[in-house]
Amino acid sequence: MNNDDELKARIKEDENDLLFYLRQYHELSSRSRNMKAVLDKEIKRLEEQIKRNSQLLK
Repeated sequence: MNNDDELKARIKEDENDLLFYLRQYHELSSRSRNMKAVLDKEIKRLEEQIKRNSQLLK
């Protein structure tokens, strides 16, 4: 597997994780303020990681 394939696989995995968090956001964030903060931070981290890895593919 070359670098581009690895990056694409990593981006796909991060996108799947991000979609999961976005789909479950309302249910999970309503459990507690701390849970919402963790979700917000994880969503932001995944978005930044996807952007960074996408730029490396160009």
